[in-house]
Amino acid sequence: MNIFDNDITGFVLAGGKSSRMGYDKGLINIGESTLIQSAVHLMKGFTKNVFILAPTEKYKNIDVPCIPDKIDSRGPLSALYTGLISSRTQINIFLACDMPKMRLEFIRHLAKQSNQHDAVLMKFDDGKIEPLCGIYNKSCLTIIKSNFEHNQYKLSELLAELNVFYISEKDLNYLGLDCSIFTNINTPEDLKSLS
Repeated sequence: MNIFDNDITGFVLAGGKSSRMGYDKGLINIGESTLIQSAVHLMKGFTKNVFILAPTEKYKNIDVPCIPDKIDSRGPLSALYTGLISSRTQINIFLACDMPKMRLEFIRHLAKQSNQHDAVLMKFDDGKIEPLCGIYNKSCLTIIKSNFEHNQYKLSELLAELNVFYISEKDLNYLGLDCSIFTNINTPEDLKSLS
């Protein structure tokens, strides 16, 4: 553990439909673990406060609590709302379960930037943003609630309203990492290419 242990809650996002994969991505085996087990293990290396955002019956065999959506399911925005409304900490890290190459060094780097901003996310040189591996502080909750009230469910609409600190590819390289840590598994082809 580290100094952030009691101050950060980790949420693993696993409530998606996995429609492009055709079956539950969280239960895919990569090596000796499923994707969900790997993501939970990674988070537990960082904080003892770890939860899975998914229906409670979905991952009964995993040793952390599951929290189902506490608002109409509208994709990742519902997961962010559910995590933040359930959290007892100001700082919260969200990680999609389908990023098997994610590294603890990146998670730690996110946390170091979290105090002055609503969110801390990766922004690639091409301008794309990775919204499903990042810090979202409790300060985001008011804007998320407002977005639901105005039927604005896209994460891009949320990010436009937040004070976001973006990690760059240069920062990533400084940590000895590269963009491959953001590889995600959405289709059977993605799974084959990982092997």
